[in-house]
Amino acid sequence: MFAEIDQEDTNFLLRLWDVAPSGARQLITTGFLKASHRELDDRTTEGNPYHPHTRAVPVEPGKVEEYVLRLYPFAATLLPGHRLLAELSNNEPLSDAHNSLLPPDAFHLPVGRPVTHKIHRDAAHPSRLVLPFTKGTTTANR
Repeated sequence: MFAEIDQEDTNFLLRLWDVAPSGARQLITTGFLKASHRELDDRTTEGNPYHPHTRAVPVEPGKVEEYVLRLYPFAATLLPGHRLLAELSNNEPLSDAHNSLLPPDAFHLPVGRPVTHKIHRDAAHPSRLVLPFTKGTTTANR
């Protein structure tokens, strides 16, 4: 995604949900990135970014930067009528019904100050969500 922030650092937390027609949500996976650790190295492939986390590079406030979040690997079957919802935030709830799905090292310290985020999505800034989809067969279709 392409984003502009008004501080030298922030956290990006992406939660991907399966939303039923009733509105009930089930957490599928999460992704995390500290803005100052946005560097990618040559192990990166489309849909599988690799952040070496060897140094912090402060963000220039007001400058649009590309941030590539890696989602924890997952597998899910979406039932008819269900939809995917991508929820982006800069902080995570310390406790909610879905935290039990997170790895024990998945919690991040907040930045500690308010940060304004502006996400860009236009021809020059093609923010997107890349997911691997497969068309499976069910027992009824075999």
